[in-house]
Amino acid sequence: MESLREDDLLSKRYQSTLIIKHDSLQKGILLTVCIGFFLVCLDTSVVNVALDNLRLGLHIDVSGLQWTVTSYTLSFASLLLGAGALGDRIGARKVFVFGLSIFSIASLLCGLAPSLWFLIFARILQGGGAALLVANSLSILHHIFVQPRAKARAFGVWGGVGGIAIAAGPVLGGFLLSMFGWRSIFLLNIPFCLLGIYMVFCFIPKIERSPKQIKFFAQVISILALGSLTYSCISAGSKGWTHYSVVIGVFVFIISTIAFILAEVFSSSPLLPRGIFHRRGFTAALIVGIIINFGYYGQLFVLSLYFQQIKGYSALETGFAFLPQAIIGALTAFFCGKLTAKIGPGIPMCIGLLIGFSGFITLTFINQNSSYLAIIMPMLIVGFGMSFIAPSTVSAAMSSASSADGGVVSGIINAARQSGSVLGIAILGSLIGSIAFTAGMSLAFFIAAGFYFVGLCLTVFWILPQQNSINSKTELNVVDDLTP
Repeated sequence: MESLREDDLLSKRYQSTLIIKHDSLQKGILLTVCIGFFLVCLDTSVVNVALDNLRLGLHIDVSGLQWTVTSYTLSFASLLLGAGALGDRIGARKVFVFGLSIFSIASLLCGLAPSLWFLIFARILQGGGAALLVANSLSILHHIFVQPRAKARAFGVWGGVGGIAIAAGPVLGGFLLSMFGWRSIFLLNIPFCLLGIYMVFCFIPKIERSPKQIKFFAQVISILALGSLTYSCISAGSKGWTHYSVVIGVFVFIISTIAFILAEVFSSSPLLPRGIFHRRGFTAALIVGIIINFGYYGQLFVLSLYFQQIKGYSALETGFAFLPQAIIGALTAFFCGKLTAKIGPGIPMCIGLLIGFSGFITLTFINQNSSYLAIIMPMLIVGFGMSFIAPSTVSAAMSSASSADGGVVSGIINAARQSGSVLGIAILGSLIGSIAFTAGMSLAFFIAAGFYFVGLCLTVFWILPQQNSINSKTELNVVDDLTP
């Protein structure tokens, strides 16, 4: 009887999706979700070209610049798990709108910031709003697009829009900085947030809720773990790993990580779905998500400083220096989304990781005398690899989620990726602050290449072997869905 009830529920959910499709609302839903996700991804990269302007305007050093960038991504990453669970409990649409509202208010505060610490506070608030809307954007798509191929295409578009925003951020930021100053890169978000809120009420239906408990203790110690690790990595660049504050930060990270694991193991209703990490494909996709953001965002931060401090580029020139990477990233992300929908995520992930690995290896040979042509070629390769990997990685991970756990699993994926961004900026950025700039830059890119190689191995041995079985099950599910 239970299985019959589950089949009836699935049938009703599938029928409602067909009605949405026939009413031509799916495109509106996808567009609405992508507006919010675009703004979040744009904000993670647009600030990079403003680093020199912020350094001069607010009189801050390299570690202050790192905190300006990582305070946003740290808050973003830390709150994603709780944001996904909150959406499952009170409704993904409601939390998505709340996230857009917080993001717009925080953007206004960033634009009005009189000091570094006020800006960091506003960036933390902005990251919280980003966590609420991003975790629930994937959950909304997961519920609306039920058919496996439609779901893969939707995730492909979602990932493609994120790729465009990430790549276009430096270009748009350079233009705004040259015309209106650094405050404009934050104020630009406000009208688009208001548009997104309006579109939510026009297009997105209410999503069924799941009676989950919000695990505040697990959420707090996860924030403490990631925050202490980030502090240690950033501080080590200027103080050294043996400094007492860095040692304390590492100790707090270890203790809070152990506490989080124990809390999850012995909890009757853990924050993370029970047994989710037993699935090799999901675990591999999660690790690859950390790796690609670690390398890509670390590259953005390091090369932005390289162009402005070593090559002497202005903010606008730095933005245009990233323009070719922006174009190749935008084109590749959408192509990869379609390819993933056809052949699955495994092969696109392998291609992207191999290409990204070769790009980072080539970047290690850059020095202060390198021409722009010598720099842009490996940048294009890295951008192509990142945009090729991201949509397929999300698709590989979300395929492991049930409808009831859509928000939580979405939060796990995005938390992992944003944690990678935080660590990439903190660790790779600390290398250029602790030793000679070009030597530190070469070492940073070599480390990123090593991680990409690890990601390639995980994909080959953990994701590809499951690809055939997943495809077989998908075909059976589609047949079952269409059977009267």
